[in-house]
Amino acid sequence: MERSGNSKTNTEAKTLPKQDPEKLHEGHRNKMKDRFIETGFSGFSEHQIVEMILFYSYARCDTNEVAHRLINHYGSFADIMDASYEDLVENGHLPKSAAVLIKMIPAIIPVYHNSRSLRKVYDNVEKLKALFTPYFIALDHEEFRVACFDASLRLNSCLVINKGGLTSSSIDMRKLAEAAINSKAACIAIAHNHPRSSPAPSAEDIQATKLIKNTMGSIDIKLLDHIIVGEDRSLSMRETAYISIFD
Repeated sequence: MERSGNSKTNTEAKTLPKQDPEKLHEGHRNKMKDRFIETGFSGFSEHQIVEMILFYSYARCDTNEVAHRLINHYGSFADIMDASYEDLVENGHLPKSAAVLIKMIPAIIPVYHNSRSLRKVYDNVEKLKALFTPYFIALDHEEFRVACFDASLRLNSCLVINKGGLTSSSIDMRKLAEAAINSKAACIAIAHNHPRSSPAPSAEDIQATKLIKNTMGSIDIKLLDHIIVGEDRSLSMRETAYISIFD
């Protein structure tokens, strides 16, 4: 039993960054922070960005080695951010605090985006694409959202209606209608994503869009557009051959 316990301790010790009791790396950390203040992350390599993030989970340690290990294991900064909490702890060998910090970064992007977006005027397709796209960053599943606007096309809210594939049967029309009414919407735009694939609308997407347009019309709320966010671009159904659905 003692041999097993010692083996585990030794294995854990190998995954921990080197301690820095004499604060040898404090100057390095301050230089990196000053550089970030001056230029943002311009010129930083991906492992340097990870290294700097980990400053705030590892006190007085050299996080450069940990950052290199993570990049080597996962392949890129994006892949580290996309890894699950469980994988970061079990296979990335990170403590809970570091894994939570990493998972907070992509999760905070839509919160920040939503806070900035409220009360802006969304009067064209490009603005709608810019509104919806950040909400789907790093998602590995389909998600359906509705943006609710007042009569001046100012955003009142942007809400998740359901998660999973978009089909006529999967949409909770009552939840969608309640979200629009509670947000005092004069009109709405809807969006969903196609993770790791083209934003080209499927037959189910088209059918669901028609159903939503008719349902919202019955309560005097206009459907402006349906934005589909793909792996590398976003598509407006109003801009494509489906404009007849909306007019």
